[in-house]
Amino acid sequence: MSKRPATLIVLDRNKRESLQTQLAVSLKELVQARVLAPGAAVPSSRDLAGDLRISRNTVIQAYDRLIGEGYLEPSARRGLFVSESLTEKILSRTGLSNASTTVSRFVFQQNSEKLGMPVPFRPCQPDVRLFPLALWNRMRTRALRSYGTHLLHYQSELTLGFPSLRRTLATYLRESRGVQCDWHQVAITTGSQQALYLLAHLLLRPESRVAMEDPGYLGARFAWQRTGARLIPVSIDAEGMRLPPDKRFSAELVYTTPSRQFPTGACLSLSRRLSLVEFAARTNAWIIEDDYDSEFRYSRPPLPSLQSLDSSGRVIYIGSMSKVLFPSLRIGYVVLPASLVQEFTALRSVLDDHGPLIDQATLAQFIDAGAFYSHIRRSRRAYGERLQTFIESASKLLLPLSFPYIDGGMNLTGFLDSTEDDRECSDRLKSIGIEIPALSQYSLRPTRPGLVFGFTAFEQRTTQESMKRVALAFQGRRKGHRGEPAH
Repeated sequence: MSKRPATLIVLDRNKRESLQTQLAVSLKELVQARVLAPGAAVPSSRDLAGDLRISRNTVIQAYDRLIGEGYLEPSARRGLFVSESLTEKILSRTGLSNASTTVSRFVFQQNSEKLGMPVPFRPCQPDVRLFPLALWNRMRTRALRSYGTHLLHYQSELTLGFPSLRRTLATYLRESRGVQCDWHQVAITTGSQQALYLLAHLLLRPESRVAMEDPGYLGARFAWQRTGARLIPVSIDAEGMRLPPDKRFSAELVYTTPSRQFPTGACLSLSRRLSLVEFAARTNAWIIEDDYDSEFRYSRPPLPSLQSLDSSGRVIYIGSMSKVLFPSLRIGYVVLPASLVQEFTALRSVLDDHGPLIDQATLAQFIDAGAFYSHIRRSRRAYGERLQTFIESASKLLLPLSFPYIDGGMNLTGFLDSTEDDRECSDRLKSIGIEIPALSQYSLRPTRPGLVFGFTAFEQRTTQESMKRVALAFQGRRKGHRGEPAH
């Protein structure tokens, strides 16, 4: 069997049935579907309990029940096995002999129930439980009442998005980030990744030179590479992106995440911002400013956006509602220089006539009613507390990581000693159910090793317990390096 049984089992603590009963029924159906075939070994109670994050006693009781029903049989010194007496004929009587149907149902159930439930410490994940869903639904009802069935029709003239939302976003960006724009320059996209893809195909040609932060955002890198562009990695230090001082340096496009560099967390200093804007004006290069989580600052206000400093019309500002509100909303936006609006509109229309207008109209109502600002304040407060919990846990547990950039954002990069292999560390943590990508995964060139933690989606207790598991993994690794047994 290609999948471990635990990956096909979903347990719901909110159901009336006990976890023991749910587990027994799930295992029985896997046997009936021949996913666990007669004679197949069953995972040990310790392993299955660890995979499912339940008590070992719950697994033992479920196994005892299935032994009593004849589905499982123990073998001395060998373990537990699916009973070989369960022939194909007996299994077919259950009406579940179509294994593919059952497996598909289990996989679908697992994926659907776990959607939006990231495991610690996956980066860039908001806590969607903080989102006021009931209020959102009221705003949706209000939007449908205001615009009626017009929102249900094709609206080919709205290629750049719902006008009310474009106006609302223009006002918000002017007031909060100093962005210089008229609402006609604002284009709504299906997330910021679509914006990057469209801009790549609008601005680049094969062999175009693209300067981007290294380490940097993989989604942007993939968008540039699809056009055949040449990537020019640019180093990051405490002041953010550092363009080469050589006046001969050139690039058709510069991509940056200045408010909080992804993934390191450094903030582009004001002097670097001014130098970057001057470079674009002097060389006629485009700058794409990805302002992906500027709303989350905990100890100081954000610096002005790059776009607010631009007087030559060379900065393209992009953002997303996926991390501020909820990822499945899939609404991003671009503030285009006036010279690019027409070409961008034509390219956007190739993908589709327009985006999801009901969601766009709802978002406009949500912002205009003040709910957007209230949600940001609530999230910022909760995330700030979670950041404090994370830092305190890392310090208390003496993790061999340094966290130099802790003033904001949704992620924290912990830097390792230069002799460490961050991919090996990441793989080791993944094996115990902790998802922390290696910093080198985001790099084009060798870089200082580190791990990229997301902390915003997890409540304090989850963070504390998960950090203990991280610490144990590091302790086990150090013991292994000294030749001691790693328990």
